[in-house]
Amino acid sequence: MQDGEHPELRQDLSAIENKAAIEDLLANTKGILDSLDLSSLLARLAEALASLIEIDALSLKLKNVTEEILLVRKADRFKREMVYGSRIMGAASFSRSAVETGRPLVIEDIGSDTQFSFPSYVKREGFQALVAVPLMAGARHTGLVTIYLRKKAPVSSQVLAIISIVASVTAAAVENSQLVQQLETNYFSTVEALAAAIEAKDPYTRGHSKRVTQFAILLAERFGVSDVETRNLRYGATLHDIGKIGVSGKILNKKGRLTTEEYEVIKQHPGIGENIICRVDFLQGARPVVRSHHERFDGSGYPDGLGEEEIPFLARIAAVVDFFDALTSDRPYRKAYSIEQTVHLIREGIGREFDPMVAKEFLEISSCLTKEVPAPVEVAGSPAL
Repeated sequence: MQDGEHPELRQDLSAIENKAAIEDLLANTKGILDSLDLSSLLARLAEALASLIEIDALSLKLKNVTEEILLVRKADRFKREMVYGSRIMGAASFSRSAVETGRPLVIEDIGSDTQFSFPSYVKREGFQALVAVPLMAGARHTGLVTIYLRKKAPVSSQVLAIISIVASVTAAAVENSQLVQQLETNYFSTVEALAAAIEAKDPYTRGHSKRVTQFAILLAERFGVSDVETRNLRYGATLHDIGKIGVSGKILNKKGRLTTEEYEVIKQHPGIGENIICRVDFLQGARPVVRSHHERFDGSGYPDGLGEEEIPFLARIAAVVDFFDALTSDRPYRKAYSIEQTVHLIREGIGREFDPMVAKEFLEISSCLTKEVPAPVEVAGSPAL
């Protein structure tokens, strides 16, 4: 298509010929590179491309990944939608053609096109035209960005060239994001291996760290914690008991009540745990959870006697879920409590052991936590070690 063929519909560079618009485009393009997760990356991409062309939706499809992320404009905002199992790379699809040729593909009138197939949401959303731009990492095709329009609108070669440049930046950002995700997967595998080493020493806690992590993440989501905080909580909750590696197995597995001296040894495990992980860069954010998950809201906990807001927020979350799972699990000195009895004890501990805000939120979700446990018996030792 040559410039000027459709002057009444032509998307040109007039929208970005002023300095402010160009600066916005550059800032958003840099934001794409800085994005380490695909959701924020796609949002920044939408902002960047919106300065070039009036887009109504944007999709990102990665090669060898089934899930496609689709952003659809609702009024003046883009709303994220997840399209699962999309056949966007099917044999007759426009996407496959764009990826295989390695060149942008413009379809000015989807309704009259007989060459390609389209995802079902194209008709549902009323899209009339599209621009599909392959993501290239060197000579490799890594995926596809597709711009959807609800009006039939030819795109100028200048705008298409700039879109291709932004797509090249996106391809680099996608690679960065995937590398970071792979690193985090490897990191977390290491963390889980460390947690397994703890539980091998104390068989009564088998599965405890994984359950505490699951419950903690579920609770944290209720407070809208950031992705970084969620990652720190995941590492911290998984490793919250790593310090028990430094505690004698005779104490950990003792069937009777602990002596005062033995309990003092047990109380050292949060500090031991922090010392173990303090030299590991990617675990720095987990240190407050590991060290402070046995602090009490009234200041009577250990190892530092912190109270109320002095206790790191993620540690306050870990404290209540650790208590819940510890009581609803068998231990050498007692049988497991029922969920109902444990919930009652948490309610009684609000403001004393637990942050009221955190504990009350936990009680809201406790009904969906299912865990088969034997009938409870009287506690013969410290219940939540």
